[in-house]
This record gives sequence, C-alpha cells and structure tokens, in this order.
Amino acid sequence: MEQIIRQNFSRFLLSSSGHNQTMASAELRRLWKLHLIDVAIYEIRARAASLDPGKKILAEIEALKKTLEDKGGRAKTLSAELQDLELQQKSADDKIAKIDKELYSGKVVNPREVENYEKELESLRKNRGSHDERILELWELVPPAKAEAEKIEKALEAKRAELAEHQKKAVALKNQLESSFKQRMAERPAAAKEVDANLLAKYEAIRKKLDGVGMAEVIKRSQCGACGTLLPERTLQACLDDKVVTCESCHRILYYTEGVI
Repeated sequence: MEQIIRQNFSRFLLSSSGHNQTMASAELRRLWKLHLIDVAIYEIRARAASLDPGKKILAEIEALKKTLEDKGGRAKTLSAELQDLELQQKSADDKIAKIDKELYSGKVVNPREVENYEKELESLRKNRGSHDERILELWELVPPAKAEAEKIEKALEAKRAELAEHQKKAVALKNQLESSFKQRMAERPAAAKEVDANLLAKYEAIRKKLDGVGMAEVIKRSQCGACGTLLPERTLQACLDDKVVTCESCHRILYYTEGVI
C-alpha cells in the first residue's frame, strides 16, 4: 500500500509540474486530479505519523544516565572515602605531634601519665598505618574512576546535542508537512466540485474502504497498478470505451493514459 501511495504521489508531483498525461475521458481526468490530491494528502499524513522525535537517541541518553549514575556514584564514593581518610590522617598527625611535644617538653613526669600518652601514641600510629594502606589503594582507584565518569558525561552531553539537532530538523519537517497539508486540503474542495456527484460518491466509498486510495492506473497495458491483477479483456475494453470500471480484485476505479493500453 505504501508503495502505491508513493507511486501516485510521484505522479502528483509530475502533474503539478505540467507533465500530467491525458486521461481516457474528461470525467475521469477530473476524478484523477482529485485522486492525486488525495494521494498527496495521504502521503503527508503518513510522513507526519512516522516523524521520529528521537526515540533511539532518547533511549541512548537514558542508558548513559544510568551508567553515569553507577560509575559517577562509585567515583564520588571513592573520592569521599579518600578525603575522609586524609582528614583522619591529618587529625592523627596533629595529635601525635602534640603528644610528642608534651612528652619531650619535660612537663610530663608522672609515670602513669607518660604510660597513657605512649599507649595513645601506639593506637594512633597503628590506626594511621592501616589508613595509609587504604589511602595508597584509593590513590590508584580514584583517578581512573573519575576519568571514566567524565568520559560518560561527555558522551551524554554529545547525545543531548545530537537529540537537540534531531528534534530541530523534525520540527522543521513537521512545519513543512503542515504547510503542504494545508495547501492540498485547500485544493481539494474545488477539485471535488468538478467531479460528477454519483462518481464522486462511488470514489469516496471506495477510498474509505481502501486506506484512502480509490483509483488505480492500468499498467503494462493489462495490469491493475494497485494490486497487480491481470485485467480481463472486457475490463480493458470498458476502459477504452471511456466507461467507469473497477478492478475486479481490489475494486478501485481504473484509469489509463494514452499509450498505456
């Protein structure tokens, strides 16, 4: 069906450029003109319905956001742990320096007090040693974790820019289609008015049943251009006799141009 629509839309463009072929009869020529307008309207609607707001890019953005949440969260956790341990180390160093100063100042002479200071120093140095090992490990882990998160952030930024450009083009195409749609819809009433009322009613009924396409061209001298059915001789003769005849298979009104049959 889409192929039929596109073929007829191409013919509409040709007819709009002054290259329309002569129909078998004046009545069918008028209906043919209306048919081409309807095909153009159908095509515009189909293109508008298929406009992509960037679903694939949006999905990629969501995936990157989730990855960034995981990787970025890990980088933040490691950085926070490193900062906390470094602060603890500084605090421990300050306490050790203060105790050392007290012990070697000569002010502390009480054996029990000296013993307590020494125990505190031992505990501080032991904790500091365990922290040193983890800090060294974090110094190895934090930079690549941050680099990975930054890489994902840049990819996310690029995807957002790609989405903005895609949507900009989609909006421009949507505006173009809306303009074309208004133009074709404005042309239709005058074209429909030129067609015989009975023939128009028949055409509209067929079009309603068959996805908006009510006519089909006779191609290769003997085939229905819509469904490809080989047309019987009586049908071809009816076309030559300027009669309104339909395809026995798809039931669309047949039309032909000089030289086709």
